[in-house]
Amino acid sequence: MSGINDSVRIVNLGLEGFYSELKEQNVPVVQVDWRPPAGGDRELIDILCRLETPEVEAANAETIRRMKASRPLWIDVETAVKAIPGMQPNHILHSGPDIDFYDMCDPQQRAVEAAAIFEGWVSDRAGLEAKLKSGDIVLSNNYSYGSIGAMCGVISPSMPVIVTENAELGHNRSWSTFNEGKGNVIWMGTYDRGTIERLRWMRDVFGPAMKEAIRARGEGFDIFKTISQGVLMGDEVHARSAACTLLWLRDLLPLLLKGGCDKKTVNDIAQFIGGNNHSFLSLTLTACKVAADASHGVENSTIVTAMSRNGVDFALRVGGLDEWFISPTAPMDEAIYYSGYGPEDAAGDIGDSAIVETMGLGGMIIGAAPSISSFVGGSMSRSREAMAVMQSICASNNPKFAPGAVDFTPAPLGIDLRKVLRLGITPIVDTGVLHKASGVGQIGTGIARAPREVFVKALRGWGRRLGA
Repeated sequence: MSGINDSVRIVNLGLEGFYSELKEQNVPVVQVDWRPPAGGDRELIDILCRLETPEVEAANAETIRRMKASRPLWIDVETAVKAIPGMQPNHILHSGPDIDFYDMCDPQQRAVEAAAIFEGWVSDRAGLEAKLKSGDIVLSNNYSYGSIGAMCGVISPSMPVIVTENAELGHNRSWSTFNEGKGNVIWMGTYDRGTIERLRWMRDVFGPAMKEAIRARGEGFDIFKTISQGVLMGDEVHARSAACTLLWLRDLLPLLLKGGCDKKTVNDIAQFIGGNNHSFLSLTLTACKVAADASHGVENSTIVTAMSRNGVDFALRVGGLDEWFISPTAPMDEAIYYSGYGPEDAAGDIGDSAIVETMGLGGMIIGAAPSISSFVGGSMSRSREAMAVMQSICASNNPKFAPGAVDFTPAPLGIDLRKVLRLGITPIVDTGVLHKASGVGQIGTGIARAPREVFVKALRGWGRRLGA
């Protein structure tokens, strides 16, 4: 400084208090958003340092190669108990990690109750509790059987499920129920007599018709191909699947006719699918699941291969570790609520559908869907910023999914455990919000954040593996 009157320009690193005070005095100042890696925890920093190796980089590259190479095809429709290996006639599967019925959030309890009524096993909650206690009904999580479900994620034996197979890598499969449409649905943890009647129609009419339709196609339906078109048309395929739903319906209608469905059935199915912009979501879930499962198990990989929630707990799986890490779900304090509701009314983040973000879709490409830009501040510039932040915690990107709304920016792909904890940024997940107790179902929508704690647990798991 040559003189007392020279202008001063300041870059502040760390505590924002200095930045704020200088800003109030009109001093030119820039705040650098910096924080110590892993929150300054020396043990975690040591593990991060030990994971900076060529072997880890090679493993991560292989994990991502498998994610990109996967080609999920919808190939069949079958009842759950026939399709899902190991599922028994008295099983009810649910989203998220294993949990006792009495520890479940209220919406998931209601969904289990509705499924048991649909199956004809019980007529009310008391009957359900008695059969759970006796072992006549058994609960388990979807991931234990290779299936997947949105929101409450309940699958019971006679429900028709989508059968999706990975045509390129290992021919592994996944299964999910079809979207139930609008109104009171067990996905959202609410039901009435109409819900049960709709489930029966799906079992007796819709499921068999869809089975005949996909068989009439002669080859599987390429789900990722449709998604790649949908993200160019305003979908991020988690909170919004309107374009993909219509693309699917366009392909499906002639198949329904070819499969021998009568006019009324074709009309009913077209109205059912076309009347719900989330109809395609179930196909997205199974596609992402088979791709992520085919990518799991690469030794030394630090890439996330699954995220799953049940409204109470959040479960995380990392490619190179053969265990799940579980912590409480994060609060739903960034969602947009319907009039009269707020975070205090919300159940915890719920559903297996975070597999969508695991595969670089949903919240990872939120800029693909201008209609939901309000989730991250209400402008496309904020959506672009959110995508850039998500890219910072990923090891690669996927040009296959490149939304036109953000200048064809490739989807961030390969959430890297190391980057999450080095930068202190966790993934965002597009989601719906369910009421915690009243049975009214959905009360909002928006984003949830994966809890930092579950990533810390996973890194400590790597520490044990390394002998740290």
